[in-house]
Amino acid sequence: MSKRIALLVEDLYQDQEVWYPYFRLIEEGYTVDFIGMKKTTYTGKYGYPLEVHKAITEVTPLEYDAVIIPGGFAPDLMRKTRDMINFVKQMHDVDKLVASICHGAWIPVSADIVKGKTATCYYAIADDIRNAGANYVDEEVVVDGSLITSRTPNDLPAFCKAIISYLHE
Repeated sequence: MSKRIALLVEDLYQDQEVWYPYFRLIEEGYTVDFIGMKKTTYTGKYGYPLEVHKAITEVTPLEYDAVIIPGGFAPDLMRKTRDMINFVKQMHDVDKLVASICHGAWIPVSADIVKGKTATCYYAIADDIRNAGANYVDEEVVVDGSLITSRTPNDLPAFCKAIISYLHE
């Protein structure tokens, strides 16, 4: 049975951090749904548009095996919506994979799921990770249980490999 992945999006998403995992996971045979706060078209940081498959209010964690949270300015917009935060928290609470890259780490922080974990993110928000109770490390990818974190677009190969490895287990 194919794995289903929720990829959260909002305006000003980091284009590479959305499209690279999207196509890489499709290559693995997974179903990847773009999930937004509403069903609409969002525009990336570099102007690339994408159409959301489903609104966050139309999905439940039971439908998915993993959630991916890209960076850019999108996570700052996403965390203003309780439904986005609750979805990530519920995914974590049922021990499903939560993967964030770059500024995407703001969502696991807001979902209060990083305390006691080791994690990484874009260096500018390392204090946010620490203040949320996580052990911040400056590494290309960190796997701590069902939480996978990464720093920047340069780390996407390692980030995707870690996600695929986790989902193959």
